Amino acid sequence: MSEKDNKVGLVGFTILTTVSMTDGIIMLPTMVAQVGSISIYSWIITTISVMILAFAFSRCGMYNRKTGGLGGYAEYVFGKSGNFLANYSYAIALLVANVGIAISVVAYTSAFLDITLPPLQAAFWASVVLVLTTVANFFGTKKTVQIGFVAMMLKVVPACIMCVLGLWYFDPAIFKAAWNPHGYTIPVSISAANSFTLWAFLGFESACSNMDRVENPTRNVPIAVILATAFIGIFSIAYTTVIQGIVPNDQLAVSNGPFGLAFATMFGPEVGHFIMALMIMGCAGALIAWQFTLGELLRSGGHEGYFPPSFDKVNKRGVPVHAMVVMMAIQIVMILFTVSPTLVKQFDVLVQLATVDNLVPYIMAMAALDVMQKSCGHNDRTTRVAAIFGALYSLYAIYSCGADAVMYGSLAVFLGFLFYGLFAGRWVVPFKPGQPNTDWIEKQ
Repeated sequence: MSEKDNKVGLVGFTILTTVSMTDGIIMLPTMVAQVGSISIYSWIITTISVMILAFAFSRCGMYNRKTGGLGGYAEYVFGKSGNFLANYSYAIALLVANVGIAISVVAYTSAFLDITLPPLQAAFWASVVLVLTTVANFFGTKKTVQIGFVAMMLKVVPACIMCVLGLWYFDPAIFKAAWNPHGYTIPVSISAANSFTLWAFLGFESACSNMDRVENPTRNVPIAVILATAFIGIFSIAYTTVIQGIVPNDQLAVSNGPFGLAFATMFGPEVGHFIMALMIMGCAGALIAWQFTLGELLRSGGHEGYFPPSFDKVNKRGVPVHAMVVMMAIQIVMILFTVSPTLVKQFDVLVQLATVDNLVPYIMAMAALDVMQKSCGHNDRTTRVAAIFGALYSLYAIYSCGADAVMYGSLAVFLGFLFYGLFAGRWVVPFKPGQPNTDWIEKQ
């Protein structure tokens, strides 16, 4: 089989990129309902902004010659410390986001069983979900990939059905009543909903790291990521808007199972319970895949020397069990520190934190893009403008997450400098007499 036969074309890569952005579906209708259906303005602004970001990331993937994904991009300008900080921040974002997914599983389960869980009980069951989904990865990569695909379908299919059949039950009066329950101005509503709408797109950046798997990447990758981003934006606007015209906003904004509630309103409680069961399985399956992704990120960092070397150890099936157990323990502690009166509020807090830390490597990658293109002999103005816009939008998105999320997210990033100092000695050697007059010299 030729090398070309192993590569995917424009359509295939567009589908793969779209799939990487389907994990934000499950709780989004509840989150945007807290702002109101005026959040459609935020959807439009976020979709356009992420399309520009996606184009910039496609250029990063095109020009990159270093390993480490987002960290490799950052290394062009910020050196090894930048490589570490970008991947460390991304790992923290995944760590927090996965806790949010665990909370989603518990939220939908509580709605399915029609029970209200006290905060500590909810934290306990979310911890159980994290333990089970982590252990499920110990049996190898192949099973994880299969579970991830099935989980994606279990969530996407109900959302697609909602986009079509929901139109028959859409009530313009309900949508109008949900328009602006808090009396926000349009700029304030965009800012208030931005972290939730951006959540729907997170994951697009990872697709741009697979340039070597795509036919004619210079042409196909930018087109694919822009098309995929536009599709996710339209898809997300469609299902959230339809649900906001079916379920009264005061009910939707506090629902632990928004899709189940919407289907129950349309077709009765039995169908609603069935959809909730699908969403529970889909969300749990997605968490298995994301725990695996996080474990691999930590293993890679351990191999490079950025994280403890024990993170690089794998079992006989190639799974970094030690790294995954450590991250699971941190996640359980995180659940206890983010306990809130309701599961919706706890999910909200975690989304804001994950978004802040996820945007740090975005900014570093955008800052490095112009250097990356010049290192390959290019000097494209469109690429430079996209990078500047992407960085500015990322800064705005961090701001829109709120003071608490920015403070705690920043503290997590600053903690990374301590970790970098602790492990930097693995790739530097001390000064010796006769060497140039520097305190430390990097190993080549």
